[in-house]
Amino acid sequence: MPTTCPATISELVTTAAETAAPPGRDLRHYIRVAGSHRRTGAASVGLEMERAFIEYARAATLIVETIPTHRDYQGGLSTEQKRNLKAVGLPPLSR
Repeated sequence: MPTTCPATISELVTTAAETAAPPGRDLRHYIRVAGSHRRTGAASVGLEMERAFIEYARAATLIVETIPTHRDYQGGLSTEQKRNLKAVGLPPLSR
């Protein structure tokens, strides 16, 4: 049975970046997708570490790059959503 080498960090980052968030979607869509990637990453830890890395990288990209630059980021979220986003590392929301 042939063995395969684990992917390099560079290869994993490239794979994670291949499914960039489509522009123009609703802010809540990006939040849901980021949550889905985070949950999939958590479920993959201990089973398939490469998949976990890719899913966490996709979630992080949405949380750090896509969501804060969205047109509705400042005014389109409830107090609870703002608190939840802050808990996962987004900068504080200001009006």
